[in-house]
Amino acid sequence: MRFPSSLILAWLLNLLLPGLGHFYWREFSFGLFIYLIALLASVLYVAVFFVPLPWYAEFLILWLPILFYAFTFVDLARTVKLKRPSLNRSARSMIIMLLVGLVYQVVSPAAMLNFGWRNRPEIYTMQNNRLNPRFATGDILKADRLDYTVNIAFVDLPILHSFPERFDIVRFVDDGGRRRTGLIVGLPAEEVVIADGLLVVDGVPDVRDGPLGISLRGDWPLTLAGRYSILVATVNLGSVENVYEVQLTQLLGKVDKLF
Repeated sequence: MRFPSSLILAWLLNLLLPGLGHFYWREFSFGLFIYLIALLASVLYVAVFFVPLPWYAEFLILWLPILFYAFTFVDLARTVKLKRPSLNRSARSMIIMLLVGLVYQVVSPAAMLNFGWRNRPEIYTMQNNRLNPRFATGDILKADRLDYTVNIAFVDLPILHSFPERFDIVRFVDDGGRRRTGLIVGLPAEEVVIADGLLVVDGVPDVRDGPLGISLRGDWPLTLAGRYSILVATVNLGSVENVYEVQLTQLLGKVDKLF
């Protein structure tokens, strides 16, 4: 089997750029249709972050295009089988198509590689037991940016689509540029004070327990969050060590255990 005429190549091209496999086998109209559907699906995927929808609407928006995309691979098998005997494909055209697909993945905001790289989670190892019992030394953690923001190529800064909630454990960058993990205790424009482990927000005590058994201890003076910032406490087994005012642009994501 010559690689320029192989089904594997057609599938690879379709994976790099939806519709490119059909273009390679000169089904230009259907290839363009596939690409437009994929482009629309990418736009709808990003829109779901900003528009609250019921679960079934999100399911239809996200999974119907995926099912259609899966069908295009089946259709490619039919196309290659029918056209291989009569249509000669050269190594030169193969290389050109592969380059087009690779460039698309790197530069296009709608490409999976481009979008995934811009919104990749930060993976790191917990170096201590400060957040025990939630996280222990050696746990592999991820800070997922997409929980709060989405980064699109043609926009300078990540776009906030969901506000963090009190007691979320988050990864952030402090004013000195150091990455830290802490517990959200204050939201934008709130006044927060911690007195003997009791969190008081705008004069009202918040008596809820922290996440999975992390209870605050200690004191911290009255601190005001700005309109576009949150207050994040770094703790050691529940004892408050510091409270940082963190701009929303300094937030790296919500922290969960990866494994």
